[in-house]
Amino acid sequence: MAYYDDPQFQYSDFWSSREYEHRSELIALDQLLGGRKFTTAVDIGGGFGRLTRWLAGRCQKVYLVEPSVKMRQLARKKLGQSPRIFIRAGQAQDTNLPKSCAELVIMVRVLHHLPNPGPAIEEIRRILKPKGLVVVEFANSLHFMARIKSWLTGRPILPGPVEKRHPGNIAAGTIPYVNHHPVAVQKQLLRQGFRILKILSVSNFRKPVVKKLIPINVLLGLESRSQESLAALYFGPSIFILAQKIDN
Repeated sequence: MAYYDDPQFQYSDFWSSREYEHRSELIALDQLLGGRKFTTAVDIGGGFGRLTRWLAGRCQKVYLVEPSVKMRQLARKKLGQSPRIFIRAGQAQDTNLPKSCAELVIMVRVLHHLPNPGPAIEEIRRILKPKGLVVVEFANSLHFMARIKSWLTGRPILPGPVEKRHPGNIAAGTIPYVNHHPVAVQKQLLRQGFRILKILSVSNFRKPVVKKLIPINVLLGLESRSQESLAALYFGPSIFILAQKIDN
């Protein structure tokens, strides 16, 4: 995507003030996958490798698949010359990886760029081995604050994707951002041959005023205890789904 390669856009800077969000996502991955070990995993849209090192600690081989040249260069710098990590050019809809090559796929902070998740989910199914696992994350259109806003304005939350555009100080212009309805994403996974195993509500306390007033370790403790319990309410701004490929 053009904005990730724009020299004025520094995606790594985006995370410099988001330690809570980053660590919340690591908590979610731990809760979903526990102590399981894998032979081969794929990090689709892995960017500069923010989550890839976590994967490498649990897998013999990790493929980071990323369309941005700039992000791949940053990933090589950040991750070094690990013999277990392979950085490849590719997209969510076309990873350029062989069929049935992975036991685990994660796709975090990617669907917010894709109004239609279908092709990406189809590609995940293609590269997963039988009974392979996928962790899919997406921006939640049904989160608690969105429901409050809907109640106050009388505007319903639509079942389809809700596209926004965030102004960016970059030559590529504004950045598209899509919120997805959690029920719609689950239906897509089920239609394309996956079984839903677990759902988590993530980054539940990411409001700036909350992060400013409450120490991060306290917030992360609350986060760890609330991700599963708040999932049934689709409470948080980010939803993580663990699903398993069903053999035909």
